[in-house]
Amino acid sequence: MIRPALLALALPAVAHAQDIDSVYTSYDWGADCRTLEKDLPPDEAVMGFQLVCPGPQGFYLMLTEGDARISMDYGRTQVFGPWESFTPFNTVHDTVEWRRQRLKGEMQPFATIHRWDVGPSFDDREILVISTVATTPDAESCMVGVIDTTDTPDANALARAVADRYAPGFVCGNAHARAFGFVRIDTPLPRHVPPHSNATTGDQ
Repeated sequence: MIRPALLALALPAVAHAQDIDSVYTSYDWGADCRTLEKDLPPDEAVMGFQLVCPGPQGFYLMLTEGDARISMDYGRTQVFGPWESFTPFNTVHDTVEWRRQRLKGEMQPFATIHRWDVGPSFDDREILVISTVATTPDAESCMVGVIDTTDTPDANALARAVADRYAPGFVCGNAHARAFGFVRIDTPLPRHVPPHSNATTGDQ
């Protein structure tokens, strides 16, 4: 059922609180989303499936699964962007927080906060991923930052601060996602390399 509903460096001031809010969507991936039929080129044949799911206010969430790894996109149109995920095996939780800002008198999504489980099953790491929302057909959605929740206090509040400060001006392809909060030596960071058929383990 769809239900709308500290930092290692100082964050500059952002818009007034009344100009930014959050709505939430929760998904039954099988019931709420549409699986795409696709004819993929040979170098992407390992991709498992792609889903398009409804978001708030006519926006969409798009999920690509391949080789037990996930890549996510969020936008106004049903357009999948470049692959972006983590090297270890990973999955995503079923609830997404959409950060919205007031534009022309209307609250509009500009970022998402989504919790991922990253790593082998015996040592999964919960990572909050902050991503942009593509608001025009020629825009991409991409990761802005990641927060390892293992030792980071108030990780959700930090994720909102990162989203509000960095997502509105983030240029996908020119800027790279950064880790915020308490970063461990084994904190997973995102990569843009798609899974390949010879990837047999989750720690390559």
